[in-house]
Amino acid sequence: MEGHLGPGEEHYLKKIKELDMIWRINEQIMSFENIEALLESVLKGAVEVMEATSGSIMLIDPPGSDTLIIKASRGLRKEVVKKAQCKVGEGIAGMVAERREGMLLLDDLMDSRLRSKRKISDALSVPIISEGNLLGVLNLNTKKDHAFGEFDLFLLNTLTKQVASAIERGNRMENIRLRLKMLEKSERRAMDEMHRLTKELDEQRRQYQRIRQEHDKLFRDLENLSGPVA
Repeated sequence: MEGHLGPGEEHYLKKIKELDMIWRINEQIMSFENIEALLESVLKGAVEVMEATSGSIMLIDPPGSDTLIIKASRGLRKEVVKKAQCKVGEGIAGMVAERREGMLLLDDLMDSRLRSKRKISDALSVPIISEGNLLGVLNLNTKKDHAFGEFDLFLLNTLTKQVASAIERGNRMENIRLRLKMLEKSERRAMDEMHRLTKELDEQRRQYQRIRQEHDKLFRDLENLSGPVA
């Protein structure tokens, strides 16, 4: 049938999409502007390539705590995103964060305690770790049966290593930008104070010149009065 792709062609096209996703994410990392844009780009690519129904990236917030909060999402209702958060160890994302290893959950194997109220057949969830530090979790969901496999889990684990490095790099860049802004404000305040002091010094110099001129005049008058009387 015209237009129908064989298994080999489908596999080939999927590989191209995977490589394209990695290339686009690398490009986003290199042209980093802010964490939000990076996370949205990463999640968009992962959802498209994995053909997921929905997905999210949850980060530990505040850093050093045990709370995971959604920072990027696709295919999820806004009210769900606003309320969604969990502790490390709770639910699928929390369990992945606690174990620090990815999970492939298939509908017929999924523990009933991990099931969501949403209609999900399969799910992929992998931790985002940088230099031993847990940053968050990337989650993908689908309504298709057995849409995800071990290779998808491997690919997502590989992807999150890049993401973790990018997040750490991005956090350092944002911290530097914040410090630069603070220094620029301090510099402006110092310059304003220098201008004020310079203006005040100029006024003091003028005041000194007036005093000196008056002093010299009085001194000359005194000398004149001290001379012999005509």
